[in-house]
Amino acid sequence: MNNANKIAAAVLVLGLLSVGMQVLDGQYIQAGLIFLVMIGVIVVVHRMLAPYLEVCESVERLAAGDLSQPRLTVAWTGEAGRLATAFNQLLTQLRMLSEEATELANGFIGVQSLQDKVLETGQLSAVDLPTSSSQGDLNRSFAQLTNQLRRLTVKAHIIANDQLNNPALDEELPGELGDAFGLMIRNLRNLTSRANEIARGDLTSSVEGDGDLTNAFNSMVTGLRQLVEEIMRSALQVASSTEEMLQVMRQHEASAHEQADRIGRAQRTVEELLISADSIAVSAHDVFQAAEDTRDQNQHIGLRIGELNQFSARISEILKLIKSIADRSDLLALNASLEGARTGEAGKGFSLVANEMRRLAENTKESVGSIKLLVDDIQGSTRATATACHEGLTRSEDTTEAALNIKVVTREQRENTDLVNQAMEDLAGLVNHSVSGIRQVSVAASELAALSESLRELVDRFDVGDHAQSQMMSPVDLRPPSQLRRTIPSMHSR
Repeated sequence: MNNANKIAAAVLVLGLLSVGMQVLDGQYIQAGLIFLVMIGVIVVVHRMLAPYLEVCESVERLAAGDLSQPRLTVAWTGEAGRLATAFNQLLTQLRMLSEEATELANGFIGVQSLQDKVLETGQLSAVDLPTSSSQGDLNRSFAQLTNQLRRLTVKAHIIANDQLNNPALDEELPGELGDAFGLMIRNLRNLTSRANEIARGDLTSSVEGDGDLTNAFNSMVTGLRQLVEEIMRSALQVASSTEEMLQVMRQHEASAHEQADRIGRAQRTVEELLISADSIAVSAHDVFQAAEDTRDQNQHIGLRIGELNQFSARISEILKLIKSIADRSDLLALNASLEGARTGEAGKGFSLVANEMRRLAENTKESVGSIKLLVDDIQGSTRATATACHEGLTRSEDTTEAALNIKVVTREQRENTDLVNQAMEDLAGLVNHSVSGIRQVSVAASELAALSESLRELVDRFDVGDHAQSQMMSPVDLRPPSQLRRTIPSMHSR
């Protein structure tokens, strides 16, 4: 029950008591008048208190947070009218503050158009709303709250735009939120400074703190440092392997030069053997022609004995030369066979060729022995020609047959020598191909060494600590083996 009802009830109780007393006294007219006066008082009191009751209800609704209620109709005079006007002004101001608070809650701070000015001047006060002493405590407090939010919003925008060195961020804001922003800015600047150090190659230190961002940043630095150390170790291994490869290539280069020299000497020996075979063939033809002349001119055998002795002496000299060449060929073939056996599987073909050369030398020595016997027979026949022309004719025929045998043996020797020559050509081709392969591998190894050196120079920009730095590779010898342009000439090109 409100105060107006209480007053009306009190008036009604008093009136009823008065009416009851008058009725008990038998004064009915007075009792009726009192009752009418009582009703009039109640009506007047109700009318007088009605505006106040309406204002009271509106204030209660306002106190409950109801800002959507309608404004009071100011139709009263006196205190009631002033009270209604004040209430309407209060409701209007609270509605305005509520709308501003709603905009703030929805993120509409209203500093978007003023950010450029703050970025230019570095002063957060450029976004403050104007305040005055005539606004009242609530409006001033709300304006200060809004200004703080606007400044914090500008700081957040500056941070979001990655402008951590803007002087506006150095301005401290009061309160826990301002302190939190200041701590956040210091941490971000610390991370930025550390990131710049990393960009300059310093991977030795970390950022102090135990937050998620700090831990993630330190983990990133640790991972980057481990990655650089692993690259360093890998580059060291590549450089070491490349150096070993280059050393092996240099050894192969020397071996290839030595092998080329040996093959060249063997080819020259084969050439000499071919020349000797041609000389033997010519000599055999001369012997054959001499034997034919001896048979045709048997009647003049006595006159030709001296000439035949000269031919026999010449044949003996040729046989000595052939035997000497065969002995040298046998020795060279033996040395070549030993060299082929020493080189293993790669020299197997060379050993077979050397064995063929040795067999050819043995055949040549056997042929020389046969020819020497024939020459001895010719000389014996020459001495016996003086006593028996018939026996001289027989010896002439034997000489002809021996000359034919010499031609056959010489032709076989020539064919075998051609086979040896072809084998030497094939071996020379293999050596030249091996030389080309060594050159290509050497070039590739040199390029790999150069890449390894470039990688070492890149990772050398990073500081990963004394322990890891001490394991940095030394400069690699990038000199490749000399370009193996020396090749074995072909026998046919001579």
